[in-house]
Amino acid sequence: MDLSVYFKPLDKEIFDRYSQQKNLIGNVVTRYLEEEKFPDLTEIKIAIFGVPEDRNSFGNRGCAEAPDKIRERFYKLKAVSHPYRIADLGNLRLGETVNDTYAAVSGIMVELIREGILPIILGGSQDLTFAQYVAYQKLEETVNIVSVDAYFDLGTTDENLRSHSYLGKIILHEPNFLFNFSNIGYQ
Repeated sequence: MDLSVYFKPLDKEIFDRYSQQKNLIGNVVTRYLEEEKFPDLTEIKIAIFGVPEDRNSFGNRGCAEAPDKIRERFYKLKAVSHPYRIADLGNLRLGETVNDTYAAVSGIMVELIREGILPIILGGSQDLTFAQYVAYQKLEETVNIVSVDAYFDLGTTDENLRSHSYLGKIILHEPNFLFNFSNIGYQ
């Protein structure tokens, strides 16, 4: 699978501001900055990618901007010595429909996990958790989910997948690959 077709390169301006400081996280991560130069994933152990999706967000419009906002802060942090190679694959090109985006997220995760790469997704609304869950179903692996949320986003059984109903869809999904669910911050 050619992952490069799914992603847009990052905005170079986010990184140019800090390029003089070599000890920052933004300067030790392999980044996708130019269209023809998608990162070689051969020795990568962690892959970061943004999903600027908020079409099924409930009460959290604007969460599509989160991937680059997170990067602006994260890449300014000091880097520490570690044995893992990290790549930032850029931001996902959104599908024509939100279901297309879910399928892309799930497929990308399957590919990365099969290659022994830990995927880290930045941004988007919580309904993307279901797309991540489906990746583990495709891999036929159980999954543990930890959510930091003030609410249990169960929704109703007849409701479409949205940010406030994703957990109910996961719990009721057959076959079920959910092993544990923990919620931190319930109000």
